[in-house]
Amino acid sequence: MEIDPALYKAQKEKLSAQLESQKLNLEKVEKDFKRYEELFNRDLLSKSEYEDWKNKYQKEKQKYIEIKAQMEELDQLMEYCTIRAPTNGVIKKLFIREGIFVNGTMLPQVLLTIKEE
Repeated sequence: MEIDPALYKAQKEKLSAQLESQKLNLEKVEKDFKRYEELFNRDLLSKSEYEDWKNKYQKEKQKYIEIKAQMEELDQLMEYCTIRAPTNGVIKKLFIREGIFVNGTMLPQVLLTIKEE
């Protein structure tokens, strides 16, 4: 049995685009940071400017990690959309029909019973 994952798929596509954009941004900031780090190591850059670039790099890296974590969370939610029986068997009684709203935040409700084979 599967719950329609369309909403999660749309969110995942949006996050995927954000992740790709953030990846490119992170790569650019990382290159810039490494250049400024080299200047700092040669005493051609103030410590304040170096720390500003270091903080900028760390912030961009954190944004990338957060978006990636959101995508992994969506993957898990999409996996929950497929309901699998814990054992082999056939459906004995079905308490829901296609199109019925099932709220996952309410108290758990019985969707079906399975007769084990």
